[in-house]
Amino acid sequence: MPPRQPPISTDKPNNDFIQPFLIDRSAIRGRLVRLETSVNNILRAHNYPLPVSLHLAEQLVLAALLSATLSDDGILTVQAKGDGPVRFIVVDVMAGGEIRGYAEVDEKALEKLKSHGLRDVLGKGYLAVTLDQGGEAQRYQGIVELTGDTLSDAFRGYFLQSQQAEVMVHVVVKSPSKKDNTWRAGGIIIERIPVEGGKEAEFTLGGQDELWGRTGLFMNSLKDTELLSPQVTPQNLLYRLFNEDGVWVTRLQTLKNGCRCSRDRVKRVLKSLSKKELLDSLDDKGKLTIHCQFCNKRELFTRADITRLFTKPKRRNVTKD
Repeated sequence: MPPRQPPISTDKPNNDFIQPFLIDRSAIRGRLVRLETSVNNILRAHNYPLPVSLHLAEQLVLAALLSATLSDDGILTVQAKGDGPVRFIVVDVMAGGEIRGYAEVDEKALEKLKSHGLRDVLGKGYLAVTLDQGGEAQRYQGIVELTGDTLSDAFRGYFLQSQQAEVMVHVVVKSPSKKDNTWRAGGIIIERIPVEGGKEAEFTLGGQDELWGRTGLFMNSLKDTELLSPQVTPQNLLYRLFNEDGVWVTRLQTLKNGCRCSRDRVKRVLKSLSKKELLDSLDDKGKLTIHCQFCNKRELFTRADITRLFTKPKRRNVTKD
């Protein structure tokens, strides 16, 4: 019997998306991610040195690959922290498809490095994945040591240690060039879900180990140009890779760069402090600047703005005619 073709989605990806998929009649699932507009907006807002931008772009893809199961109010945070010139890289993915990220870097120390691999720039440290589903749901956090030469290597360690799941991950980041002045990033992950009771699942084309190995070989045939090309739809790409065993796609999830900061949110934070503390923080021009490290935007507050924060509105007397 020939393998069945997956249902073709009518969604039109904007080249910032997560495409979940399943291998037919198996315990193997995966996600395909492509980032273009979002990664450009995030990286260009900060103008980091190239090695930092490359690592941040990779972490944006990896965080997106992990975020497909977020609830309506959920937030996934991925933080890589170390004692090197890049002190940390943090990425948030929110359930609505908004993604943001930034890095804290000592550029002078970075300039002294001869190579810029993961262990060079981050040094010794850890990778933390925090899942907050919102509401009364319990907050989950998994922490693993930073190992390997790339963030993808560290993520494999996270899955084995914290998720007890075997994964294969491939991530590619392309920096701007004279020919194409655009950041592009993408990735694919396949995950082998443990079978309940420890029993080996049986498949039409062989046992679990055989299918897992074959799926990995198919994934490794993926070309970087295919993964990043806006002309190749995720559905056609997945069918090309896995049609021999059958692959099914679920609804495509779009992504966009976004930040939770706003002037109203900043006001709420400021009101949690004392008026005296805020007035004492004014600069010599009588202004207070609040900087969002994620989106690199600044909100300016004057002495009058701060005074208004702590001024109760006057009550108006209403009389009957």
